[in-house]
Amino acid sequence: MKEKIKLTPISPSDLGLPSRIKIAIDGKGAHYIIKNIKSRIIMKDGKKILEAANKIKTQIKTTVFFATTAPICSKTKAYLKENKIETIFDYIVY
Repeated sequence: MKEKIKLTPISPSDLGLPSRIKIAIDGKGAHYIIKNIKSRIIMKDGKKILEAANKIKTQIKTTVFFATTAPICSKTKAYLKENKIETIFDYIVY
């Protein structure tokens, strides 16, 4: 079994993002956009995630991942992958 990725939350306002978006970093400095909802992640959410990821990438030259516990629509998953945003399901926020 894979070990869970340990994430530390940071303030989204430091990156010029709205406070309702949750951001965390791992020990290697990669940034994660966290979205924990019970319903499915749809394309509308995917576009907002990509927009936030692009803001982070322009300010900090880093890798951006999407962390969630929710199911993701197959088209949205492909859309994020096309735009070089990997989805992570096994993580812990400290």
